[in-house]
Amino acid sequence: MNAIAIDFGSSNTVIARWNIATNQPETLNFENLNRPAPLNALVPSLLYVQNAQEEIVEIGQYVIDRGKDRPQPRLFNQIKRRLVANVGYSPRLDDVKVTPEWVGNQFLRQLLNKLRSQQIFPSEVILTAPVQAYEKYLRWLEECSVEIFASNLPTLEVPRIRIIDEPTAAALGYEAIAPSALVLVIDFGGGTLDLSLVRLPKSDNVVKWGDQIGVNRSQWTEHKAEAIAKTGYTLGGEDIDQWLVQDYLDSREDIVDSDGLRSSSILKLLMERIKIQLSETETASEIFFDINSQSALEISYTRQQLEQLLDRKGFYRILQLAINELINRAFNKGVLKGDIKHILLVGGCTLIPSVRTFVESYFTMGKVYSHKPFEAIAHGALLLSQGVSVQDYLFHSYAIRHWDRTTEQWKYQPLFRRGQVYPTRRPIELVLRATHPDQSEIALTIGELESRPKGAAEISFDGDRIVMQFNQKEKENFQPLQADVNGEGIPQAIAMLDPLGQPDCDRLKVLFSISENRELLVTVIDLLMQRQLLTDYPAAKLH
Repeated sequence: MNAIAIDFGSSNTVIARWNIATNQPETLNFENLNRPAPLNALVPSLLYVQNAQEEIVEIGQYVIDRGKDRPQPRLFNQIKRRLVANVGYSPRLDDVKVTPEWVGNQFLRQLLNKLRSQQIFPSEVILTAPVQAYEKYLRWLEECSVEIFASNLPTLEVPRIRIIDEPTAAALGYEAIAPSALVLVIDFGGGTLDLSLVRLPKSDNVVKWGDQIGVNRSQWTEHKAEAIAKTGYTLGGEDIDQWLVQDYLDSREDIVDSDGLRSSSILKLLMERIKIQLSETETASEIFFDINSQSALEISYTRQQLEQLLDRKGFYRILQLAINELINRAFNKGVLKGDIKHILLVGGCTLIPSVRTFVESYFTMGKVYSHKPFEAIAHGALLLSQGVSVQDYLFHSYAIRHWDRTTEQWKYQPLFRRGQVYPTRRPIELVLRATHPDQSEIALTIGELESRPKGAAEISFDGDRIVMQFNQKEKENFQPLQADVNGEGIPQAIAMLDPLGQPDCDRLKVLFSISENRELLVTVIDLLMQRQLLTDYPAAKLH
């Protein structure tokens, strides 16, 4: 099968295809798009909008080489991070509202143009998604991919589009792990920290993995992998680069325009180089020319200074929180910390020595692998085209919103908790009443229910500025599966009441179940009229 995999990262993107001759994954390198060697496997996740109305854009290294990577309204980085964070910041360019979805769509479209320029017309496209992504991000990824990768040539069929979460793909990318092994994947890239504990298939023949596609848990076979626990935070290498910029400017009283330099792309690039150098050496230096003072400034950092900065910013605290959260969820599945023998590190942040040391000191009974930090996700995703399947569960919890007349506020009734295996054996049953006299309809608004424990890190945007806060208490957030332009939830189903409903009478019995295709099925029975209004209505796609 002619398949490609795209690991769309916050800082870099990797595109790979299956090489039939070598029977191995092959990373694609596009002229003027990939970074210079030795990082030429990576495409910078940057997009510059020349004309939004005519959809003329530039992406990748081409943007950097043309000097267009300096902060400005037409430059977009952290594309995936904004999609993951479900941010509503959308500037207008050329009379077009440039949403994160629009930018992501254009980025993938340009990748397609490069593929076609090399006469690559895939029959299957496998895309990766961060483990903590909201429904909105996953739906966008599925919907826009079908549109973008559809060929205009009548002789070619529309490729099959598939999605796999990034940590699981990374586990598949490290083929040296033994069958049936418990594998912890720590994916620490430019913008996200994702952790996933996976039990690999019993079979040692990777080509046969996933022969039983679509088989439920009760029919689990030796060719299926199983996801045990997952968690994720929005934190990465881009934060470290910005912290270094801020730390350096705060330490120099002789710099005139420190506020202006905070957004300098050149200064941030130099800090990124220093960060990378400190992964190999104890000290690193770069020369920065300040055009305001017309003087050259030497920037020097030691590895110890970097580690002290990371400690002050709560970097290790977040890493500790994420690992503890995953270990606790694994314990609820009967897996102990000592059972985890294989830990895989992927993403640029895992090259930081203190990160490797931190992980190794935490998992003293396991072995840490780090030899494939950038390509493991894309290469692992490609294995799906060779027959790999993952026995997975719902990562998110879901609830239905209802109005409480007593407190006069919205409340949320949980339906399916994180970890729910699908398809469900029996439906969840709810009995609903009208909330006010003579009600003509009852709307069923379903959403994702997310809880963060006390002390957890939370990322938000203040305009174009990223803000990090730590929760002082446990926080619960309801994210509607669909929302209008004002952010108000759009119902997944509406039951019409005839005769009109009254608050003192049980009116509807609603049954919720999940199909093997992750569809939320809704059955609605009118108790007063003894009739069925909806039968296994596919209300939404869950993840």
